[in-house]
Amino acid sequence: MSAVVDAIRGKVSRECQAKRCRREGCKVHLPAELRPFVLIDMDHPESPATSGGKRCDFLFINESWLAPLELKKGRVDASEIVQQLRAGAKAAEGLVPEGARVGFRPVAAYGGALRKQERDDLRKPGNKIEFREDREFVRLIRCGANLTQAFGTP
Repeated sequence: MSAVVDAIRGKVSRECQAKRCRREGCKVHLPAELRPFVLIDMDHPESPATSGGKRCDFLFINESWLAPLELKKGRVDASEIVQQLRAGAKAAEGLVPEGARVGFRPVAAYGGALRKQERDDLRKPGNKIEFREDREFVRLIRCGANLTQAFGTP
């Protein structure tokens, strides 16, 4: 097993640990090479999400990667996605052990049309998502894609 994965599993209720990454008509495949991992359903009442505010759909964490995930079946709204992924990164602060070095990739999977303006807005420096010392742009993948696509080059 993985020290990072084991530590996080110990901090999160089993009730909010998911096996599949899907929401209302959009899914992301989690291939075997990403195992072991923890996938936290941030909409579950026992999740580490901040109460009452914005939240991403899932947090994916394995020995190598931390990825707040937002799944959008339809239209992409850059400002909403940025807020949701920032909330996910903030929730992850208390989960990932201090000193653990994991790559950070905020990810939005979308199924509908992506307007050029929304793509451009996601690439503005002020819309980077921060986790500890890392600041990253949102990585876009299509619904149905493998999560590994988000871990490549931007």
